[in-house]
Amino acid sequence: MKHASSLWQDHPGIHPIKLNKLSPMSYHFDDRWRLRDLPRFEQGGLWYPLLYYKVTPEWWNTKFKSWFGAQPAWPHINPPTINEDDMIWALKLGSNRLQVLQHLCYTSADAICFDDVNDLIKLGFYLRDEDPLHA
Repeated sequence: MKHASSLWQDHPGIHPIKLNKLSPMSYHFDDRWRLRDLPRFEQGGLWYPLLYYKVTPEWWNTKFKSWFGAQPAWPHINPPTINEDDMIWALKLGSNRLQVLQHLCYTSADAICFDDVNDLIKLGFYLRDEDPLHA
């Protein structure tokens, strides 16, 4: 088992998660994970934990799939994982980092699970925009 610990540890909810339990909610077909995120990870490690929340399979297969008009193939080529709690652990922010971790044969990484997607987005934007590790 190969684990990636995030450098930023300033949140009480950080915990390890097996990467195969996460279902990414987005995918970029332009290789940015390889060109931008892979070199960054190789030089500095995992800066911030992955951010996810739990959704029902019904929500994923109705509301979520309906949002993918621009990428209609994505939910079909990457079916979600339904976990032991009968929920899909939806990776809202961090799909590029997930690809990097999988490419480098990591099996787990630090993550934060949110009950409210708005709180997840708020922290994600804070980490992206304020970058507390490098500010």
